[in-house]
Amino acid sequence: LLAFNYAGLYRFGYGKSRFDELVAISAAGSAAIIIIMSMTFMWRQVSYSRVVLVYVWVLCLLLLSVWRIVYSSIFASLSRREIIIQRLIIIGATQMSKTLIERIHRYPGSGYKIVGVIDTYLKKGREFEGYPVLGGIRELSAVLEKYRADAAFVGIPDYNRKEIADVILKNEKVKFMIASDVLGIITKSMEYGDLYGIPVFELKELPLNNMFNRMVKRTFDILFSGLVIIALSPLFLAIALAIKLTSKGPVLYRQERIGRGNKPFIIYKFRSMRIDAEAKTGPVWAKENDPRRTPFGAFLRKTSLDELPQFFNVLTGSMSVVGPRPERPHFVEKFKDEIPRYLERHKVKSGLAGWAQVNGLRGDTSLEERVKYDLYYIENWSFWFDIKIIVKLALEIFQHNTAY
Repeated sequence: LLAFNYAGLYRFGYGKSRFDELVAISAAGSAAIIIIMSMTFMWRQVSYSRVVLVYVWVLCLLLLSVWRIVYSSIFASLSRREIIIQRLIIIGATQMSKTLIERIHRYPGSGYKIVGVIDTYLKKGREFEGYPVLGGIRELSAVLEKYRADAAFVGIPDYNRKEIADVILKNEKVKFMIASDVLGIITKSMEYGDLYGIPVFELKELPLNNMFNRMVKRTFDILFSGLVIIALSPLFLAIALAIKLTSKGPVLYRQERIGRGNKPFIIYKFRSMRIDAEAKTGPVWAKENDPRRTPFGAFLRKTSLDELPQFFNVLTGSMSVVGPRPERPHFVEKFKDEIPRYLERHKVKSGLAGWAQVNGLRGDTSLEERVKYDLYYIENWSFWFDIKIIVKLALEIFQHNTAY
């Protein structure tokens, strides 16, 4: 109980992946068993079987994991049928509110039902992202009571604090959630502290600015890419032979991309398109049922097997196993002025796999969302975060619905 509480397993996390929960169960359960074994070793009055404790360890992790999966499935089912639901009011027709709506839609069965939106600038009766505008901020208390709201999300950074505070105090049964993007840095890690008794939030230094962390990441890149190249060398040969037999042109495709520090490098891929794919169009993104693909190339792109030669990029140091996906100079020049903080993706090495990609943001998906996920990864990097992304990628390699 103490280990699970410390690991946050008794706090319901909306949008939290099943993988994260199972990892937390394994870590907390293992820590608890190790503590128990240590205690029984020191307390000699009663003899305890170490084998039995190992059985307890295995059974606990197995049964608790199964129970969590069953519970979350039941909860999601009841939520979709609106048997268990929290009625949510969104305050502010902003980008943060739009992001929340998109993510609630992405995780059906989250337990929330969006009732409507409160906004001062949109007229009552209009819609925001498919939901009706129920009134302005001054009508908030009346709206919360009328629609029997259980929760409210404050997604406006420039709200009147006194006005919102008064509403919160008058509606104690409503759970208020205030977005922390007060400085426009939604992904930035913060530490809570105080300065002469004044509560403050301090921005953390980027983890990969630390030399030791960069050494750990680079060592892992060398070992992992080397093992993959050796282990998959027969597959490399088979793919190369299939490309040669099914289409004209070279096996490998070389392309310039932008990496760490905005420096260009050459990326390697198995060729999946015709050799004249962009002769008439110039640089363009791949799209669904792209006619430029070769028959075998369509399979390579769907399964991401065309990316395998990039392990040589990792081995030589121009890329990392995990990191933001690199983009071509043409698109970098285009996006740097259109998307806030786009160039900050280049603070670390580009990667074979990124946090955005394993969350379904690849192909024809929102660039703004992808950048947010990439920045979250950069600002919250850890070795175990890399391992988590690699495992998620391996489990979902044949489920890339947006891989064109």
